[in-house]
Amino acid sequence: MKEEDKIIPTITVGRYAGTKIDTLPNSYLRWMLTQDFPKPWLDCAKEKLDESDYSNLHLNITRHAIDMFSKRFINIWLNDVRVKGDEADGLGTFIAKLAEEAWEKGDDISKRRHLSDGIVKSYLGITFVFVVSERFPKYKDVITIMAS
Repeated sequence: MKEEDKIIPTITVGRYAGTKIDTLPNSYLRWMLTQDFPKPWLDCAKEKLDESDYSNLHLNITRHAIDMFSKRFINIWLNDVRVKGDEADGLGTFIAKLAEEAWEKGDDISKRRHLSDGIVKSYLGITFVFVVSERFPKYKDVITIMAS
């Protein structure tokens, strides 16, 4: 099928209802991949992320997780800003990169009492709670951040 013949689904629910999926922000597309949306929507979201120059972190940081990080660990980010100046990452990107490190290097302290329990990783004195997409396992949500 030619690119111009491809049918792009339109999201019909939520904040972006009525919007073509291939025009949604990458942060929203990453979140979509961790949800139970119709397969054509998810396939379109994944395709757009795979083609994007800005999708190297397949990780969504929830607003709650950003709030919890900022209340408990803002000094870590501020120190990075002091050291790197304008070269430092913004808060959201800093948290995403730190969470990615926690995913790769952190200790798995998950209890796994229920199928829906998230994966819990402890790294550098910080606990990250992840939810992993069943359909696209490399896509994750960080749903909260706590002190270890």
